Amino acid sequence: MRQPTRRHLGRILLDGGFLSQHDLDGALEEHNNTKEMLGQVLVKRGVLKVKDIKVPLIIQEHLGTIDKAVKIVAGERQLLGELLVQSGHITDRQLDQIIAEQQRCSEKIGEIFKRLGVLNEQQLNALLDFQLNQEVALHSPLRLGEILVATGHLDREQLEVALHQQKLSNKKLGEVLVEAGFVTSSHIEYGIGLQKMLQKAVLVAILSLGMSTEGQIVDNTYAADEGTCLFSKQLQNSPMREQFIAKLAMDTGTLIAHNTTTGKELQSDASDELFSPVESFGGKSSSFNQGDSIDSYSKNCLSCHDGSAASDRNVSYKNNPDKKNHSYDGTQEHPIGMNYAAYVAANPTGYKPISAFNSKMIFIKGKVGCLSCHYPLNPEKNHLVMSDFQSALCLTCHNKGS
Repeated sequence: MRQPTRRHLGRILLDGGFLSQHDLDGALEEHNNTKEMLGQVLVKRGVLKVKDIKVPLIIQEHLGTIDKAVKIVAGERQLLGELLVQSGHITDRQLDQIIAEQQRCSEKIGEIFKRLGVLNEQQLNALLDFQLNQEVALHSPLRLGEILVATGHLDREQLEVALHQQKLSNKKLGEVLVEAGFVTSSHIEYGIGLQKMLQKAVLVAILSLGMSTEGQIVDNTYAADEGTCLFSKQLQNSPMREQFIAKLAMDTGTLIAHNTTTGKELQSDASDELFSPVESFGGKSSSFNQGDSIDSYSKNCLSCHDGSAASDRNVSYKNNPDKKNHSYDGTQEHPIGMNYAAYVAANPTGYKPISAFNSKMIFIKGKVGCLSCHYPLNPEKNHLVMSDFQSALCLTCHNKGS
């Protein structure tokens, strides 16, 4: 068994919403040049304060294995659906649809999550363990008192006194601390806010670890040279394979690209780029702050292919079909996020229309993503949706010489 490694600090901070992609990219570039610790660089650049870094650093050591991660709990017990929404794994709207499905079939919601491919067995069991641990008074660095101690707003002796008083009064710890004059109400608000951000980062880590058969982050020497990802290996066996197919079918209606959307649905959203530059993902960045710019499948791919759990893929996001130059020389990773029909409309001689496709390329919401060229159910090297002999895959979209 490979030795687990720690989850990257930058990943934790991004998952929790502590910083933007732009801030992390700049800090990582300076970190690589100066060899200073990433936390020190972020503080020096004014992105975060020293106290904001302390607790993420404390939980970092607990996020290498799923067994440790599920014990990093805080707050009151939450429902399974609430945890998934908090983590960003599903939206409120998707949860409402799943609850409606539960009411229709009277099936346990966890089983519905599995059947629809939202969770696999390991992820579900981990979240259930997380729920159970929320009900138990475990010692966790995410408890409010521990956060206030770690950030310097409270000392250990004051916390012990307040915990004793809390048992006698049955009041919330925050109330006891404020009444005792140990902290102010603004300190409590800060601690609770930090607690929520860190819990989101923990939940994202649990779901990511749940994709591994070993339930741990492994050294990225893993299968990079083989060109075969662990997720693809998992999909070769039921029921995970069936869950993946079911979820994909639910999201697209079919596995064939030209039937997934209609021309009317494919409208340009190039205005998105008036407010944000081209974004990069991979070892120097992450997909999680992109919102709906890229599809959830691509986000899942890039959550592993960041150089920590799988080989690094420094992928660019762009969606500006009105830009004059659409050339791509093939020497870098293919960008994702482009609204394909908008690019065809802007450059009909350079791109082929989707209606001309005769392949299994998938465009979620009409946009180019990881599944457009890579299909995890294909066990062959690099998991291409079709052979690229003599650039056949590339020429499915691109007109030769354009």
